Amino acid sequence: MKILCVPVGPLQANCYLVSDDRGVTCAIDPGGEPERLAGILNERGLQLTHVLLTHGHIDHLGGAAELARLTGALVGCADATAVLLRDPLSFMPFPGFGEVPGRDPDLILEEGDVVEVGDLSIDVIETPGHSPGCLTYEVGGTLFVGDLLFYRSIGRTDFPGGDFDTLVASVQKLVNRYPPSTQVLPGHMEPTTLGDEARENPFLRGLSPRG
Repeated sequence: MKILCVPVGPLQANCYLVSDDRGVTCAIDPGGEPERLAGILNERGLQLTHVLLTHGHIDHLGGAAELARLTGALVGCADATAVLLRDPLSFMPFPGFGEVPGRDPDLILEEGDVVEVGDLSIDVIETPGHSPGCLTYEVGGTLFVGDLLFYRSIGRTDFPGGDFDTLVASVQKLVNRYPPSTQVLPGHMEPTTLGDEARENPFLRGLSPRG
């Protein structure tokens, strides 16, 4: 498995291009700059088959419709995210975003689903709290968590549909399921591990660490 992190858009959200050894690729959270992402895929000889969204905020899905159009990729997201994929500007205004095209999802994803991308099997985990339709994707032992969890921080819960206790419960769910050494790739900023955040994250004082 190869992972390329490409920060995109006005808010520099992390888009992850995740490929198997043959170059079959999914894009997780292409929040903007779809033409640039398509160019990177072309330069590296990668075949994009899927666009997967962790949640419906525009800095994470703003480039999804156009990237899918340029590449023929399928778009997958939670049911609660689908309405925002269809109309990306309907949630709330963010500065720096102009017209953003929408589209219908090809795949409605929920807990327990597995998305096959070439030789990669991507497990879908429901992790609400930052927003109702938040999903985490586990690929080869790495967690792509969107805005659920950051290095020593967590996603905002003051947006419509956010809830702090629900978010903490979602992080606890991951801590219970995966080893402390599990790599966490967030939607912004640098990578971390599940164990480090369970022990050191000041927003997770009530969490029960594993291991």
